[in-house]
Amino acid sequence: MSLLVYPSLIETGAENMASDWWLMQHSVKANLPLFRHYQWEKPQISFGYGQKWQWVEQEAGEAIENLIRRPTGGGIVRHGHDWTYCLVLPRGHPSYQIPSLDLYEFIHAAMGRALASQSITTFLQPCEVEKKAGIPGDCFHEPVGKDLMIGKEESKIAGAAMKRTRSAILMQGTLEIEKLSTFNSKIFHHDFLEQLLGLLEQDFQKVEWPPEFCRERKIFCQQFDSSAWRKNRERI
Repeated sequence: MSLLVYPSLIETGAENMASDWWLMQHSVKANLPLFRHYQWEKPQISFGYGQKWQWVEQEAGEAIENLIRRPTGGGIVRHGHDWTYCLVLPRGHPSYQIPSLDLYEFIHAAMGRALASQSITTFLQPCEVEKKAGIPGDCFHEPVGKDLMIGKEESKIAGAAMKRTRSAILMQGTLEIEKLSTFNSKIFHHDFLEQLLGLLEQDFQKVEWPPEFCRERKIFCQQFDSSAWRKNRERI
């Protein structure tokens, strides 16, 4: 059983969210963990599933039509100059049973080890003794426990958000590469996947998007691009 790795795509915010959601559905059917790295057609601000859109509009300085609500939690994230990825773990895989914080820690520790091969030193943000209540507002301005940090100023460079259902875990994460003085995307992609194998205890296999991908994803694109989803999380 392999980790299936899909090709990188450069798409709109709604299309990126739809592709991740399609991967989650496909992972359950295939009973295999799936991974992809992707890019953004233009700079885009995403926000968490549980955030109030009126507050996000004010904080981001953008109309809701220009924002994208993620199916995962967390706060505001600015995309376009980051390294974004999606990891899906189906219920049938042993990693599904890992507690959320432990999984979050493992992923960011794996990213840190991958960056170390490019001589980039990072560390994990310690967990607070008393966890703050509520949803983070602006993700990279409000680090939480086990986020990936860099520098003496303790600047956050990587975070992620999860959605755990009865059938799978969807993780959407990002690395702020603008804060890195040196960074090779291709090397990092390979090294990060190698590090993930310690979690998955299996090899990875590169695959192509299947012929039915665009057709099956279409309904999800319509959902994530709709005002009803952006404002009220309404599904089509």
